[in-house]
Amino acid sequence: MPQIVELDEHGAIQLPADLLAMVKPHTRFTLERRGTTLVLQPLASAPFWTTATPDERAAAVRQWAALERPVSPPLSDAAVSREQMYD
Repeated sequence: MPQIVELDEHGAIQLPADLLAMVKPHTRFTLERRGTTLVLQPLASAPFWTTATPDERAAAVRQWAALERPVSPPLSDAAVSREQMYD
């Protein structure tokens, strides 16, 4: 049977204790909006950026920047001409 959850006067969501009886303390959730519904899903693990050292984050950015991307054909002179930009 679905339970109704409302916001209090401060905008906080109050959940009944029996609704979260199976959840361990300090469990972290992501909040996703699907239309008019809010969905809470437990995080599998802490996000990389919260646990990585500055050196690890820098290495991850360098690795991402080094990825090969598809080569796109160059734009012609006509495509980047001033006249074409306003059409």
